Amino acid sequence: MPLLKKKPFVPLDPPPDLKADEEVFLNVLTKEIFRDYEDYFRRSILCNSLIWSCEYTGRGNLTLSEALQSEADAAEHLTKMPVVLQQGICFIIHKIEVPSFDSFC
Repeated sequence: MPLLKKKPFVPLDPPPDLKADEEVFLNVLTKEIFRDYEDYFRRSILCNSLIWSCEYTGRGNLTLSEALQSEADAAEHLTKMPVVLQQGICFIIHKIEVPSFDSFC
């Protein structure tokens, strides 16, 4: 999961007393449900702010969408490497902050 201010982002749980016919706002990126538009809007602004980072590469100044894509790309590249090297390579890449896996591979 992408990092928000260097900490793993934990989405909010749905309201416990949510009714099936209740109108709500859904944040598609986080899969969070909001009853109040203001809360939904604040979360949308947070998701589109350049404060996210990729957990695997350490790349920062991303939106949530960009961080999710960066993690998906990193995971895809990682699966192409031998299992025995994966943890070590992730550590090295995170420490040297390579702009992309393509430049490392």
